Amino acid sequence: MHSAQRGGRKHQSFAMIRSRWIAGLALSMCLAAIAVGAASIIGPRAAWIIGPQPVGRIQIFPGVSFRTDILPVTEEGGGRVHVVVTDLRAPGLQLYVTPLDPAALAKGFRYRLRRISEVTRTEQLSVVVNGAMFDSQSPFWFRLPGDLANSAFGTLVADHVVADVQHASDVLWFDDQLQSHLRPWDASLRPRDLAAAKWAIGGQIILQDGQVASIDGLDRRPNSRTVAAIDRQNHLFLAVAENLSPRRFSERLAELGATDGILLDGGSSSAMAIGGKPQGVTAGVVYGGWRPVASYFGIRAPAGAPRAVAK
Repeated sequence: MHSAQRGGRKHQSFAMIRSRWIAGLALSMCLAAIAVGAASIIGPRAAWIIGPQPVGRIQIFPGVSFRTDILPVTEEGGGRVHVVVTDLRAPGLQLYVTPLDPAALAKGFRYRLRRISEVTRTEQLSVVVNGAMFDSQSPFWFRLPGDLANSAFGTLVADHVVADVQHASDVLWFDDQLQSHLRPWDASLRPRDLAAAKWAIGGQIILQDGQVASIDGLDRRPNSRTVAAIDRQNHLFLAVAENLSPRRFSERLAELGATDGILLDGGSSSAMAIGGKPQGVTAGVVYGGWRPVASYFGIRAPAGAPRAVAK
């Protein structure tokens, strides 16, 4: 009996050691996955480029300026707001909206999830932010690059190809001359109505004619936010707030001169990156980037040495 007890204890000890070994191996694999994910987010040439201090307005490419403001914290959030303003009249400027993915289309989807660092590098973008809300084949908590996806809310047009005309989506669109237009959603909107749009990104209007628009009681809740906006001089604002309400975000963009803007996907999807060879900042991820998303909106700036300006 005594020998049997020793044998039982030995078996339990072995089982405990084995379970601990398996748990340790699983933890090591998780840490390795996190490390690999971090490397894929940041990329071999990218870096987290923004420190704790605000950054005054800097012209990083011809016709393209960047700034980071730090807003006082209130019940509607606060902290850092990153804004890129692009003069769409600049020679050689190009826009970018994620095109349909042929491999995804063959499987009944439209896109594949991608990280912002990979998109910035492979598409040779100067500035890029995340785009429209999306659904994926994979669960929210385990979405990986390459997973199949569709747009869930937000009309998208890429180089005259209308990918989606989403129900209730307001649309910011640009013609062949990159003249900007804002079209509020209405029930009559059809793909043919966007025939003049070379590029379009959909979302929810939060700024119109210089006035802050209400968005059904959500406008005062702080979170990470992404906004695309325009002004009457045909400037494009791409902006990411790290923790701000849509209402306060709209107010800040209006102070910077924006007149019309739409809220894009937010929360953990919010991201901004700068690529190429900017002046005054290091190319890399400005904010976010840990979550792969389905669509992106960005610019390719013309070549040339910009003149740095400070404000």
